[in-house]
Amino acid sequence: MEGPTVPVGAGPIGIAVTPNGRHAYVANNGDSTVSVIDTAFFTTVATIPGLAGPVGVALGPSGTSAYVTNAGSGTVSVIDTATNTVTATITVGSSPFEVAVTPDGTLGYVANHGSGTASVINTVTNTVTATVGLGTSPNGVGVAPDGRRVYISNQGSGTVSVIDTATNTVTATITVGSNPIGVAVTQDGSRVYVANNADGTVSVIDTATDTVVGSPIPVGTNPAGAASSPDGSQIWVVNFGSNSVSVIDTATNTVTATVAVGASPSRVAITPNGLSSYVTDNGANAVSVIEKLRAISPNAGPIEGGTVVTITGVNLTGATAVNFGPRLATIIADTANQLTVISPPGSGTVPVTVVTPGGTSNQELFQYVPPPTVTGIDPISGPTAGGTSVTISGTGLLTAGSVTFGAAPVRPTAVSDTQLTVTAPPGATAGPVPVSVTTTGGTAGNLTYSYLDAPTVTALSPGSGPVTGGTPITLTGTGLTTTAQVTLGGVPVAFDVISDTALALQAPPGTAGAANLTVITAAGAATATYTYLPTPTT
Repeated sequence: MEGPTVPVGAGPIGIAVTPNGRHAYVANNGDSTVSVIDTAFFTTVATIPGLAGPVGVALGPSGTSAYVTNAGSGTVSVIDTATNTVTATITVGSSPFEVAVTPDGTLGYVANHGSGTASVINTVTNTVTATVGLGTSPNGVGVAPDGRRVYISNQGSGTVSVIDTATNTVTATITVGSNPIGVAVTQDGSRVYVANNADGTVSVIDTATDTVVGSPIPVGTNPAGAASSPDGSQIWVVNFGSNSVSVIDTATNTVTATVAVGASPSRVAITPNGLSSYVTDNGANAVSVIEKLRAISPNAGPIEGGTVVTITGVNLTGATAVNFGPRLATIIADTANQLTVISPPGSGTVPVTVVTPGGTSNQELFQYVPPPTVTGIDPISGPTAGGTSVTISGTGLLTAGSVTFGAAPVRPTAVSDTQLTVTAPPGATAGPVPVSVTTTGGTAGNLTYSYLDAPTVTALSPGSGPVTGGTPITLTGTGLTTTAQVTLGGVPVAFDVISDTALALQAPPGTAGAANLTVITAAGAATATYTYLPTPTT
């Protein structure tokens, strides 16, 4: 959310946050100073004078030195961040704009807007060790995470120059949109995002092929600065002409949020933890602080509402509203880093935003899930011992978290939105029990599953017969209604279910001696012994 606004010097442009996240350094182009912001208290704690139209700011990985470009004098000032004093001045090209330091902290690359070159600074000696020819009016600078490549936008040429840092030569020139300014490299180094100031778009470069991929991403008016979130999941683009910041999801290359800021925003820097963004408002002589919602949990619930949702972020104290799309949630707990709310009724996927006295947050998404329906269960019965694999059909089953057999809950596997599989738990007693399915969208429970006792065989009448077969047998026992198969001596035989306690069958031919008679039902199997009598001889 847009949090505090911190007054700084006149016409701020460049901004950088220290690696520990404690301070932000702001280049005030209009009054030739650098403001130092304490990010814990959102106040300016130091103002460093003596610069000359500063534009860009960069910090090395140690955070001990800040490098500030002076467009008015063709130099770079080196600031000791422990004392906030200028300790060195390095002559570079004409009208230097942005600057970036390699991840190992040994080199700084400066885009010289007026001379069409890049100056390479050795940060140990604070001297220029190389000058690289670029396109017209170079502006933004981005460094690959491995430090092997530097990407510089050429505002006047509509291109991006790719510099190999091992040789300090341009290895590729990539055509992007009109008047490119901001350059942001993703955390994995696979993509470069370029803000095209005249087009209101962002071009995406595939670094493996040095080509623009996909269609330009529409953002606000006159996009200028750009930065990647620490995890690479988002690119934040400052829209100078529409007083806003566009947040791009790098997985889909779509704008997922637009946050209003102050007048004529120029550049953006994101804290190392990714929870706060600092935007220089060039026309307001201030820095807007945007606090980011970190997560909402759960991020889905039923359409009738009523879900208890925890929202985490920063600067959430004093929330006056939590919006689920067009509807308000009920706030039940509020601390600086966490809100607990009850979701209102809704449908579809909606943005969730938090409103505090400091402004409105970025959005996280919440999905409303329709209630499930259940239409069938197969098989409809099984042994009281449980263990039967059961398939349940219906709709809206993909988010199923529980299936209850009577009072016993078990966790299902969602095969699809219309089918679940689950293993029936043991039953307390034989008989039918209700079966219900609970999903994120609610509960459906109009199914019945019957628990069956395992079968028993108590008698065979007669218990023996000739090896020629053909003897009618009455089998008595219990749990025989669901008999699916009877075998005698391993041979399936035809049978009739007379009742739950009796079967009728006929012995097939066999071999003299004892033979197992097995009854198989939905609840298990039972075995008895039948004796084949040898044919008498004379």
